[in-house]
Amino acid sequence: MAARQYVQTGEVCDYVLEALGTKEIVVKAKNESELVCGAFPLKEHDGSVRAVIGMLIPQKEIDFDLRGYMRGLEPLIRMGYDAYIQHATSQIVTDLTLHDTARDLLTSLTRQISSIISKGYCSAVKLSEEGVLIPQDCVTTQEAEQGQAHIAQLVMRMGNKPVTPMALDNHRVIVVPVSLNAVPLYALFLHLPPEEQDCFYDIRDVAFLQEIAEKASCALWRAIMSDDLRREASKKDLLYQLMSKIQASIDVNDVLHEIVTSIPSLYPYFSVELFLTVEPNATTPVKQLSFQEVEPSTSTKAYLEGRLIAEEVGEGEQRATVIAAPLLGKQGIYGVLQVTSEQPISLSQHEKDYISILADTAGTAFENAQLYQQSRNLIRELRLINEMARQLNKSLDLKEILDFVTEMMQATFDAEFCAILRKQPGEDKFDILSSSLSDFNGTVVNALEKPFQQIMQSKQTLLLAQPGAGPLPFSLYSCCSLMGVPLVVEGEISGVLLVADSRYHFFSFDDYKLLEIFGQHASLAMTNAVLHNEMERMVITDNLTGLFTRRYLNEQVRASLAKDSYGSLILIDIDFFKTVNDTFGHQVGDEVLIQVANLIRRSIRDSDIAARWGGEELAVYLPSVDKATARAVAERIRECVEQETSPRVTISCGLAKWNREMDVNLSVEALFHQADIALYEAKNSGRNQVVLA
Repeated sequence: MAARQYVQTGEVCDYVLEALGTKEIVVKAKNESELVCGAFPLKEHDGSVRAVIGMLIPQKEIDFDLRGYMRGLEPLIRMGYDAYIQHATSQIVTDLTLHDTARDLLTSLTRQISSIISKGYCSAVKLSEEGVLIPQDCVTTQEAEQGQAHIAQLVMRMGNKPVTPMALDNHRVIVVPVSLNAVPLYALFLHLPPEEQDCFYDIRDVAFLQEIAEKASCALWRAIMSDDLRREASKKDLLYQLMSKIQASIDVNDVLHEIVTSIPSLYPYFSVELFLTVEPNATTPVKQLSFQEVEPSTSTKAYLEGRLIAEEVGEGEQRATVIAAPLLGKQGIYGVLQVTSEQPISLSQHEKDYISILADTAGTAFENAQLYQQSRNLIRELRLINEMARQLNKSLDLKEILDFVTEMMQATFDAEFCAILRKQPGEDKFDILSSSLSDFNGTVVNALEKPFQQIMQSKQTLLLAQPGAGPLPFSLYSCCSLMGVPLVVEGEISGVLLVADSRYHFFSFDDYKLLEIFGQHASLAMTNAVLHNEMERMVITDNLTGLFTRRYLNEQVRASLAKDSYGSLILIDIDFFKTVNDTFGHQVGDEVLIQVANLIRRSIRDSDIAARWGGEELAVYLPSVDKATARAVAERIRECVEQETSPRVTISCGLAKWNREMDVNLSVEALFHQADIALYEAKNSGRNQVVLA
């Protein structure tokens, strides 16, 4: 029996105390009872005494050396104890497989460990992904109210640092983290309460706890995974119920009540609060979101930043974790869902994302209710938008689109002046592309004037009125009421829709919102028209040289053969172009191609067609140009290339001409074939020359 047990029962003999003090075997005879007393201290590797084994034997039955006999028992006792621990460990691990929840498993585990250690308490505290203690998720063998147990004090002491194996308070507290594949799961604690002053945990207790932690990790991980799967299923069921409520009705109260009551069931250590910017017709308790605080609260920060905020508040034992998520709809933020833990807690990103989803669901519920209430007011606007979109989709011609939008604004708002202005790139100026008063078309105005400046800074629709104080300070048009909406393309203001009238308060807030919609559709339609024009240009233009493509050249030559009386074609090849690439690199080769293309463009008329035929071969078609003129053009191009390129290159030219009277059935392919033969002859006969087919 352990020495501590003798002290508690009052049955300690002198020889036991002597063995405990000297750490040596003690043998004494008790004359009055004719007994021989022996006490053997069981020592650990560090010299500490784990227990004292006592023997009482009648003297007449001893015919051997009791001291030597007891010394011989030491290895047998140690072997027996080790076998017992191994058996107990195996039994504990086997029992763990019977539990399918982490709490049941840990309750069984801590009780069995505590039973074997036979002193103090055993507790298990969940670890976060970073290995930090989560005090709200705790199992302990001490029977005490939540927050009053000894383990709560220990967790508070350890703070927010990752847990490592450790012994505290002179081995009165032992901590061993349990992990699997480097993933923290729980921390196992052996801890002695303050009233047990004469005890500590020895090396065998630590080894036992470490072995249990290692062997129980797989079973614990499986139980945690099962808990997570059940929790995920509960979350999905909750989300399904919420979405069903939203789709089935517009009752905000139902959704709010579901959220407020569901979070504690999933997170029992959280309290829930709702902060709203408006007071809804709801029976669920809510609070008004305040913006008058000197130091913004967590909920205010979440609202202002439009994202989930998680932070610790308070100090010392009053520290708490607060998580606030905005009630976010597609059109705005309607409030904040806030959950609070009375103690610091580390929540995974996955759990934070789920709270954000709940908050977004509540925001969607608010938005649906408001949209339903406003739906009748939008009928006129929707019809107008539909007509506008239908008309805009009919055309990709920019002028037609500008004229149509101007007419629509004039008809919708019945204002005296409507205009579409374009921002000049890199300039603080706007020019009028289209207006209801044609005299204003082409007018340039200063972008730094107050109305334009406000639109540029805010990138939002502007509504101005000048009640009884004369016209607005606006040079373009004298007015007392004005609305302007920016036309935004890829985040930058490319223009402005402007509506003005000389009457005071002529435009309503609905007009203001409607003009915003005009701006969105006009921006899209104008962007599509510009992109269409750019796409057409790109289809017929070579990216590198800026010349036309071979396909476009073929089409133009074919059209010329059908309508013109004669024409000429020049095929051009850069001499020794491969040598240029090999000597200077392909980048310089591309620059040479660009130089030659620019010289060709400079040497021909606007009506002539220069194209990249392929690789370093270029072509120029001269409609209604005879061979003599064509040869002069080819020579001019050849001389310019020879004199002005860097690095210097030369070109060879093959010239082919056609005449309707002589070439009745000439095809595009035949004309190019003639020019190609002439080009081949020019290259074979010395290069840097023009040869006529």
